[in-house]
Amino acid sequence: MEAIDKQLTFYNKGTKAWIQDDVEGFVSGTVVSNDISGNSCTLVFDVEGRDKPFSVTITKGDKDINDKLPPLRNPPVLEGVDDLTLLSHLNEPEVLHNVRLRYSQEQIYTYSGIVLIALNPFQRLPIYTHDIMRAYSGKRRGELEPHLFAVAEEAYRNMLREKKNQSIIVSGESGAGKTQSAKYIMRYFASVDELDQPFDGDVDIDSGGMSEVEEAVLATNPIMEAFGNAKTTRNDNSSRFGKYIEIQFYKDDSTGRVKICGAKTRTYLLERSRLVFQPKTERNYHIFYQLCSGCPAAERKELGITTFDQYHYLRQGGEGTIPNVDDVEEFEITQRALSAIGISVNMQWAIFKVCAALLHIGNIEVKESRNGDAQINSSDAALEIASRLLGVNPVEFSKWMVKKQIHARTETITTNLKKYDAIVSRDSVAKFIYSLLFDWLVKMINKNLAVDETKYNSESISFIGVLDIYGFEHFKNNSFEQFCINYANEKLQQEFNRHVFKLEQDEYVAEKIEWSFIDFNDNQPCIDMIENRFGILALLDEESRLPSGSDESLVTKLYQKFEGPEHKFFKKPRFARSDFTIVHYAIDVTYQIEGFIEKNKDTVSDELLQLLQNSQSEFIRELTTLPKPKEDTPPPPTKPGFKSKSKNNKNTLGSIFKASLIELMNTIRSTESHYIRCIKPNQAKVAFEFEPQMVLSQLRACGVLETIRISCAGYPTRWTFQEFVERYYLLVHSKHWKFDDPREMSLNIVKLLISDKDKYQVGETKIFFRAGMLAYFEKLRTERLRQCVILVQKNARRFVYHRRYNETKKAALFVQNAIRRKVAQLKCREIRETQASITIQKYTRGFLARKAYLQQRDSAIAIQTLIRGYMARKQLNHLRRERAAVKIQKVFRGQRERHKYQDARKNIIFVQSCIRRIFAVKVFTQLKIEAKSITHIKKLNYQLENKVFELSQSLAQKENETKEYAQKIETMESQIKIWKEKFDRLDTRYKDTTEQATEGNAEQLREISELKDTKSNLESTIEKMKTEHKKAITERDNRIAELEKQLEKQKEENKTQRNEINTRRGQADDNSAVVAQMKREIASLKDQLQKAISGKDYLYDADERVGRSSSVSRVRGRSSNRNRSRIPSVDTRTAMLNVVDRP
Repeated sequence: MEAIDKQLTFYNKGTKAWIQDDVEGFVSGTVVSNDISGNSCTLVFDVEGRDKPFSVTITKGDKDINDKLPPLRNPPVLEGVDDLTLLSHLNEPEVLHNVRLRYSQEQIYTYSGIVLIALNPFQRLPIYTHDIMRAYSGKRRGELEPHLFAVAEEAYRNMLREKKNQSIIVSGESGAGKTQSAKYIMRYFASVDELDQPFDGDVDIDSGGMSEVEEAVLATNPIMEAFGNAKTTRNDNSSRFGKYIEIQFYKDDSTGRVKICGAKTRTYLLERSRLVFQPKTERNYHIFYQLCSGCPAAERKELGITTFDQYHYLRQGGEGTIPNVDDVEEFEITQRALSAIGISVNMQWAIFKVCAALLHIGNIEVKESRNGDAQINSSDAALEIASRLLGVNPVEFSKWMVKKQIHARTETITTNLKKYDAIVSRDSVAKFIYSLLFDWLVKMINKNLAVDETKYNSESISFIGVLDIYGFEHFKNNSFEQFCINYANEKLQQEFNRHVFKLEQDEYVAEKIEWSFIDFNDNQPCIDMIENRFGILALLDEESRLPSGSDESLVTKLYQKFEGPEHKFFKKPRFARSDFTIVHYAIDVTYQIEGFIEKNKDTVSDELLQLLQNSQSEFIRELTTLPKPKEDTPPPPTKPGFKSKSKNNKNTLGSIFKASLIELMNTIRSTESHYIRCIKPNQAKVAFEFEPQMVLSQLRACGVLETIRISCAGYPTRWTFQEFVERYYLLVHSKHWKFDDPREMSLNIVKLLISDKDKYQVGETKIFFRAGMLAYFEKLRTERLRQCVILVQKNARRFVYHRRYNETKKAALFVQNAIRRKVAQLKCREIRETQASITIQKYTRGFLARKAYLQQRDSAIAIQTLIRGYMARKQLNHLRRERAAVKIQKVFRGQRERHKYQDARKNIIFVQSCIRRIFAVKVFTQLKIEAKSITHIKKLNYQLENKVFELSQSLAQKENETKEYAQKIETMESQIKIWKEKFDRLDTRYKDTTEQATEGNAEQLREISELKDTKSNLESTIEKMKTEHKKAITERDNRIAELEKQLEKQKEENKTQRNEINTRRGQADDNSAVVAQMKREIASLKDQLQKAISGKDYLYDADERVGRSSSVSRVRGRSSNRNRSRIPSVDTRTAMLNVVDRP
């Protein structure tokens, strides 16, 4: 019964406690009765908001008395404190109530020891301005209200003071504000040097004052958000990866200023599956929507980009926009950020080309053939565009998406994939390319933000790391992603527990107080079960490497491996055979095994990988190029999709994540850690809306409540002697006051008020109390203050009433005087108002009369103006009509005369055309006769002789070129001989250097490597010159043979032409009589034409022109014997004669 009495010491009538509630989490209740009877005790509470009271019965022998008793509520003076460790009663409902109370007052930050709790307000608050930054600069933690900047400032000052690297770990579930908090911290670090300078007015850190490196560090945020963030149901800008950013600082000893000199980013567990699938109301990564909205017209046509709803990878969630977000503007911000970190515009469009290719890959339609095999239409438009953008062969690309190769010992078998497997293959290559692109961006960011070693001394560089990673996740369906995230949180929680216990232990040792080891929930067995040699990850990797590995086989192995009571962190479901449960530190999580193997491998086939590595696009080849591992060091984890030829060296996504997580833990352990826990207050993302159950589950998940429980097991409340004396000196008599010795006076207070010495401990500079003792002191202080208040009130009331009588008497006299003065003032005012009204009336009547006169005069003037304007416009219109009539008549008469002239001119031209046609016919007849004459034969002969001469000259020229080629070959052979001599000398030098390298000289090893490169370059140069020589000789021989054939052919043609000339010379004598007869007929026709046409003068002129034309033609015919190029061909003359012969 003594144990019960001891537990019920604080549960007196009127004591407030917290009663559990299904909706609000906890509600406040007051003890109305404390009934102790025999071996039991019944407590009855009056609960706020409930009609029925709440009761609890405690029986002697109960082992869980503390669990049955409702948690005590702190006194009002302690509610709303900015640090939860200041609470006397540290329990779940008090933490929840304190956080809720501060959140309702728009105070979103609360300390919990070394942890800063941050609740997302879901609206912009004016607490991140430059003035706020300056206020926190140089201040110690606790001097001002809790804030992100206070944590950042503490990390910054510790780095400078202790010369130790720092880490700030920001965690929380999606939508809790992790990314935004990390951005504000980075912004503070980017401006911290400017904040340290003397204040000289308003300065906008966003517009100037930062170096290029600091601006580039801030520019990484929009890049990482564009390619790594997406809209989810919980968060419009959810980070789908984890990142650790090391911001590197350099202190200039000459000036004492500290500047950011570089940065380094590490990423973890990018959500690849989001690229190919999004749940309802969610989006893909921001960059794709930015590209669809902001791409210019020319580039849009080149990339084949349209609206987002035309792409399978973007329309699955049904959401294309985000409220209050302009994707066009965000695309411009992303481009500016890429430029800020040194990526050129051409390289940026190479990046966007890859993004566009991924969208088109998603639109490639996989069909099913009659036999059930997958097939892709070769004319698929999406396939053509994607292949063009990736620089690969579309036939090969489509082939290896629907086929796979199985490599046996002696042969390779190609098999067809089913439709589902082909779709998985298509999506896998898209995810693979996007992960490569994301890693390349991180690599470029690190390359451009790397510290310039020539400018800074590496020993003077320190860094502050900011970790933005997923919080603990527990959904209705949990898969491989949630498993990895929760595994990472287990590791972080273990490091957090170790850090908290170390700080607690260090303080106890420093104060030299007696303490015992505090029991806590150690999650090391859970971590071992996951990452040990035969743990879950190992079994997953083993199953992933097997050709016949499956999810069902994996879950069976898990059941067999972790069966038994010794594996208390693994649970097998009672009914389901595809699930397993892990007991995490926050909550038990059940995982669905479906998809574990596929997501862990997440590979592409060797054939598709080889196709990408041989791409015509230099950027794609750069993405798919594997970095070579350094010698004497184990190779780093390769990216999923790169299949090592060694069966024992296939790195899976799980093993890669495990290795990177171990590296992260080593980095965090080497630094001093600071923790920020982000909390999402409601699911609907409404500003300052608080859902208690949701917040309480997050407080459990992030380890805040576990930390508080650990603190309660020790001495959570601690005061310095001076602070304790100043607050609680009034609880003892004045004879015990010794303000000059606070330690002695503190001992007097606790000895007089606390009988149980286990409730407190006295250290060197502080006094430590168990949980609940602070509330006990506050209760005593409140009662003492109430007694003092009663005494003060008794004496104060007499003084107040006596003073009230004197004031009433004085007030009566004052009122009488005031009334008399008021009456006199009213009478005087009446006289003044009467005189003023008469004066006002006089001036008002005069003003109205003048106003009426001016209105009448203005009206008369306006009417006159209108009438005069009307008459003037009327006269102007009359003059305009007359002028227009004259102009119309002039145009009509001129048009009539022009028509007459044109008709006459047309008739004259017609007559002239007829006459000219007659003379043209005569000219063509003459040309026909001349073409059949012997002169034409001579011209052709002369043309052939010239052509033979030209071919002879060409043959001579080619023989000269042959001689030149022979000389060049001799020169090249001499050069080859010289290169061979150089090569022999280098080879001798290489052998000598190799012998010296065996002695272990590192400098000579490097020289050997250079000589090997030189040797390789010389060999390739010699082979290239040999190839060029052979090619030149072959071309020369072919050309000589071709010229010889042309020469033989021309000789045959010349022989044929000579025979034809001899034949036609014999016919020339027979044609003389025919020519004479035709000339006579032409003369007769001329006479008939002269008689038929009137106008002899005109005909005379025409004959004269025709004669001149004929003479010119004859002259040209004679000159054509000297210039072959002017002689028409035989086909041309034949065509002309045919035209003349036509009727």
